[in-house]
Amino acid sequence: MQVFSGVQNSSRFGLRGTEDLGGGLKAVFNLEAGVSLETGGSDAAGFFQRRAVVGLEGGFGTVLLGRDYTPGYYSSLASDVFGYRLFGSLLSYQIPYGASVGSNNGPSIAAPAPNLGVTTRASNGIHHLSPTIAGGLRLRAMYASGERSESTATINRDSGNLYALSAVYTRGQITAQAFYHDITNDAGNSDKQYGIGGGYSFGKSVKLAGGYYEARPDAGAVRKHSGYNLGVSMKVGAGEVLAQAVYQELDLDTGNEPSGTSIGVAYLHPMSRRTNLYASYGQMRNNSGGAFGLRAAGLIVTPDAAGEDPKGFAVGIRHAF
Repeated sequence: MQVFSGVQNSSRFGLRGTEDLGGGLKAVFNLEAGVSLETGGSDAAGFFQRRAVVGLEGGFGTVLLGRDYTPGYYSSLASDVFGYRLFGSLLSYQIPYGASVGSNNGPSIAAPAPNLGVTTRASNGIHHLSPTIAGGLRLRAMYASGERSESTATINRDSGNLYALSAVYTRGQITAQAFYHDITNDAGNSDKQYGIGGGYSFGKSVKLAGGYYEARPDAGAVRKHSGYNLGVSMKVGAGEVLAQAVYQELDLDTGNEPSGTSIGVAYLHPMSRRTNLYASYGQMRNNSGGAFGLRAAGLIVTPDAAGEDPKGFAVGIRHAF
């Protein structure tokens, strides 16, 4: 048993604001830091490591400079009924195979390559969000520089550069999304990430959502990291019940195909407009070669060895201000 923060949402504290510059133009900024409530410390190196942006907003949309979420993150978020939170969300697809991260660290098991899953945030970026087009379409575009030194002999100077595009269409009961990332790796070649998905709401009580995602590193042990999800949310009285399954598989150059399926269920009960209680359970079912971890918003439960099935259960309270 542990006391920890970050299951329904990662705990964070931030500052944001706008200034009206006239003529429909605004200056905007957002600084957001992660906090570990069980200790009171920062949850990562760097204070405002979650978001640190400044920019302009107007009829052209919004242009931001700095560290922010990627188009792929915002796009795939629209296909996850868990909203990248709680055990069993799409976050479990984000973590590279065998990685050891978060509050519950396990061993690193044959971690094969970077740029698996969907890159969530990017530093040194120029981010553009379009105004709403055609009654429900919003486009995102981003370029982020890896800012490598030419004197680094073993790494290409363009390593870490990220080009990204996404589209999310929302109208009435229908949501559809697609995204594409191109990331320059250390050898100077392109690692690619892309996905599609959508959702449909049956009135205000039930919503179905799902998608397909793929990452293709240019080199290394992994040829492809693919995954798909299907989830449902349902209003029950004052609360909401969520359930989702996420399947993922690695195609390795050895011919092996480690895979894992996460299954998550959760219940959210509102206490007020800004406060709710929650209960969340999830399990990652790995095949004999799989070593995928089960992740919630601020932590991951990793297996001790390939083939093991990590589980997680949490009850808690979330307050937003």
